[in-house]
Amino acid sequence: MPIVTSQLPSAALDAVRQALAASGRFPRRSRGAISLSTPHPVFSVPLERLAAGDRIADAATLVGWRALLEEDERVVAAVELPGPEPGTEGAVVNRGGFVESTVRTLRVAERHERADAERLELRLFRANALYLLAVWLHPSDAGDDLFFPLAPAPSPLRAETAYDSESFGAEVSEMARSIAAVYQTADRPDELGG
Repeated sequence: MPIVTSQLPSAALDAVRQALAASGRFPRRSRGAISLSTPHPVFSVPLERLAAGDRIADAATLVGWRALLEEDERVVAAVELPGPEPGTEGAVVNRGGFVESTVRTLRVAERHERADAERLELRLFRANALYLLAVWLHPSDAGDDLFFPLAPAPSPLRAETAYDSESFGAEVSEMARSIAAVYQTADRPDELGG
């Protein structure tokens, strides 16, 4: 079974067109064929809930949508649509390292033994305070989630490697507790970012 992707509504496509026109960078060559592929929702969990060890699938909130931008069938960027209703808050085009890692990670995920046996929904997990993005495969039926951190993954996580929800959650929770402790002891936590 292929990994299941979502469908972007027309308002999202309008926002993407506007963002591409505003950037003036795509298509990169005249007559380049631009398309969107692999649309997926983006979820986030607050640092406090990660530090508390809350299960990611239970604590995650939809914060936006993302799709890969292709030129002549080659991924050249990602388009992010912030907010739970894609397109209502505009779109942002990103060409950073996470884009290439997403492509590599999706190839790894597609070869995972569970991708052939189960219906898995493609999501993106984002933990801003940890500088962490991960491809998240969520089973349509009850079952264990799979997470694949994108490069560069914060230590001790390994980029483009499969983690079940328990081991990924434990690592992320430990990282979150460490970061939360820094915030609690800082003289000026507002200057730490995140």
